[in-house]
Amino acid sequence: MKDERTAHLIGHIIYITLYISLITSSIIFYNSANLATLLYVGWVIFACGLTTLIISSQTRRRAHRVKETLIQSGIYAYVRHPEFLGHMLIITSLILMAQHPISAAIGLVLLLLLCFEILEEDKRNIEKFGDAYKEYMRRVPRINLLAGIIKSTRERRSGLKESGK
Repeated sequence: MKDERTAHLIGHIIYITLYISLITSSIIFYNSANLATLLYVGWVIFACGLTTLIISSQTRRRAHRVKETLIQSGIYAYVRHPEFLGHMLIITSLILMAQHPISAAIGLVLLLLLCFEILEEDKRNIEKFGDAYKEYMRRVPRINLLAGIIKSTRERRSGLKESGK
C-alpha cells in the first residue's frame, strides 16, 4: 500500500512539473506559428476548460455539504470526470495557443497521463462504491460532456413518455 501511495505521489509530481512546463512553454512560444485562428480557438477552449473546472468544484462543494458520497448531481450527471475534462481542455488550449512542437509534445504526454489516471480513478471508485458506481458508469460517459447531455436528455424524454406526461 505504501509503495502504491509513493508511486501515486511521484506521478503527481511528474504531472505538476509537466503542467508547469507546458504553461511556461506556452508563454514563451505564444502564437509562435502566427496562426490567429488557432490562437482564438485556443482561448475559447481555455474558457470552456476553466468553466468546467469551476462548475465541477462548485458541484463537489455542494455535494459535500449535503453529505453526498458518490456525486451524481450537477455536471457529474453528464460526465464522470469533469475535472479531468477541464484540465484536458486547458492543456489542449495551451497547445493551440503556443503552436510550437515543444508545447505539443509536453501537452500530449500530459493528456496521455490524464487518460491513464481516469482509468485508475474508475477502478478506485468501483472498489469504493461497488455496484452503485458500475451503474453510474453505465449511465454517464467518462469525459464526453456532449454525449452525456444527449444521453441524459434522451433518458428524460423516454421517462416522460413512459409516465404519460
